Amino acid sequence: MKLALRSDLYYQVYGPTTFFFSIACSRLGGQKILSESIWTQPQERLRELEVGTVGSRILKWHVEDSSEVSVTYEAEIEPVFNTVEISKIPFQSIEAMDEAGIPYLFPSRYVPSDRMRTAAFDLFGSIKGPFDVAMAIEEWLFQNISYQIGTSIEQSSAADTFIDRVGVCRDFAHLGIAFCRALNIPARYVTVYAYRLQPQDFHAVFEVFIDRQWYLVDGTKIAPLNGMVRIASGRDAGDVAAAMLFGNVSGNGIQVSVEQAGNSDEFVHLTRSDLMNRGEAIRMGVLDAPEFGRA
Repeated sequence: MKLALRSDLYYQVYGPTTFFFSIACSRLGGQKILSESIWTQPQERLRELEVGTVGSRILKWHVEDSSEVSVTYEAEIEPVFNTVEISKIPFQSIEAMDEAGIPYLFPSRYVPSDRMRTAAFDLFGSIKGPFDVAMAIEEWLFQNISYQIGTSIEQSSAADTFIDRVGVCRDFAHLGIAFCRALNIPARYVTVYAYRLQPQDFHAVFEVFIDRQWYLVDGTKIAPLNGMVRIASGRDAGDVAAAMLFGNVSGNGIQVSVEQAGNSDEFVHLTRSDLMNRGEAIRMGVLDAPEFGRA
């Protein structure tokens, strides 16, 4: 399947402002960028920086004068997924863990996993096997956290979401990551474009690291697991925000569109229930992309 996607970000600039955008699709993990373009209004050339987490594409733009500005990203993408038999996912100890997973064991700005250990062990401590734990966390999030737009703020952490029991996709992801890390399972935050997400917007999910592979988890269950396009991965939302703004500026809105491209194969919506009935887990990317394990 091929997806045609577009994002438009609008701002009012009141003085010199520097933007750092993370809206371009990752080139790693095997997903195929068939075409892409990015432009601004007023027209400026953006500089792509090699900073941040592996696989993240940071676009820098400086605006000097007060004006209304916007940035647009368009691409045609062929997402790549693979499934793995759950019975073949091994147990993973800290001692034997590949070094790529170690940075994702520690607390981070929005994921104070050290504060979540008691809750995590009370809820999931009796479950054996890291993938089974991750699936129990995903289902707990779906059953216990209400998805409501506008219920959290930029400073909201996983601990806040656990108390409030309400949030948006970033909050679901942060709390799921916190539970995983508290139980010694490396987990990372992932921003994606998501097909059939309603209302359409940027989406956040997370991945757990088991035996050198990253497995997809989404406690919101509001988008097909096989309809996502990776933008960036990091410890939490602070690493991979769609836009970081430095200056006197305010946001005027975001529009995101993800549609099936013309002449594309028919899409078969894949849910967690479908996968579990088949005894399978899902990964974004391909198994023979070792460089992406380092992302």
